[in-house]
Amino acid sequence: MLNTLDDYIWRSLPDGSFSTNPNLSKKVAPDGTILPYYGNTIVFLLPDSVKCELKRLRDGLYAAAPGMLAAPLREETFHMTLHDLANSPDRAEAEALMPEAEARAREISAGFGDFAPIAMRGTWTFNMVNTSVVLGLAPVSAEGRERLAGMYRALEAAAPLGYALTPHITLAYFRPGEYGPGEVARLRDALGPAGVEVELRAENLVLQRFTDMNSYHSL
Repeated sequence: MLNTLDDYIWRSLPDGSFSTNPNLSKKVAPDGTILPYYGNTIVFLLPDSVKCELKRLRDGLYAAAPGMLAAPLREETFHMTLHDLANSPDRAEAEALMPEAEARAREISAGFGDFAPIAMRGTWTFNMVNTSVVLGLAPVSAEGRERLAGMYRALEAAAPLGYALTPHITLAYFRPGEYGPGEVARLRDALGPAGVEVELRAENLVLQRFTDMNSYHSL
């Protein structure tokens, strides 16, 4: 249940024109404004030193193709998602679903215990399902890979998403729309390997709620 996309990430944007995912309009307005979107998730928080490196990567993307990207994500929000829980653009719907999802997630994550840090390495910045530009992460060791996959499997059994975990950190959302070859090429040239190193620690595994993709708070 772990996907590091080794063969995919280096060619994630096309050589020609590019259209964003229709579902992106639930989170981002046509002018790039981050829209209200509600839900909860279980994530690994990141140290400030890593956030500084991520900010540098984010700023490079905006320098290359600012017209393709939504309003910048605040570096305080940078995190690695372990498993999404409940979410909806409708606040009442999300709030009805979140308590049960949080109870399940708390019970399962308590079973993870005080595990040893999982060392991760940055792989590449790439287009994630035509919705966002992310930094891919891969476990350094086979033992870390299996432990991370096991955590995801446990949460997937209680709150199924139906797809494998792709460890990543979101750097920027696209602005919904269609883009020509020239602009796409400029962003594609800005993507590449990123030598960011991250440790996923038990004390940094938290439940969070969000009200949009730029506003998270830990529970």
